[in-house]
Amino acid sequence: MLTQDEELWQKELPANVEALLASPLDPLADRSHRTRTGDDVCGPRDKTKVVSFRVPHNAAVQVYDYREKAARVVFGPEMVMLGPDEQFTVLSLSGDKPKRANVIKAICLLLGPDFFTDIITIETADHARLQLQLSYNWHFDVKSPVDPADATALFSVPDFVGDSCKAIASRVRGAVASVQFDDFHKV
Repeated sequence: MLTQDEELWQKELPANVEALLASPLDPLADRSHRTRTGDDVCGPRDKTKVVSFRVPHNAAVQVYDYREKAARVVFGPEMVMLGPDEQFTVLSLSGDKPKRANVIKAICLLLGPDFFTDIITIETADHARLQLQLSYNWHFDVKSPVDPADATALFSVPDFVGDSCKAIASRVRGAVASVQFDDFHKV
């Protein structure tokens, strides 16, 4: 109950965070359906209630406090409850095949192990163009207990999927560019 000196306060969130919190998709179980939106939302959020998010197992969420100008990272499984001056950090990751930027929007960062697939166009030394489908296994090597500097380093790269796909594709293109098509095709 509120006393005569108190006022019921409403926590405003950005529209993209509201959509992610209201989505019925599970961040872990439905990770292959990240481009699909949760259209079967039950209704608007009660802005006077605490904003909470259940961080799944083997995942991390970054919460930024605008008053303290500091970020904290919460590892799952745990429940995150936002303070009055805190906001979730929204991740914009590359997705689809071939990779396109800002396809996947998420609040939590899954730590793996997992894989992603990319399609790249390469050219051999005799100018034959080919498309390759490459799959990469990945995971974040996080030791427990986690050092706060290591935890914030997880969120230091805005799009680790796009950056790693571009870096590996560049190395593959460089290696294939010096090989004739017949030699490449035999390998």
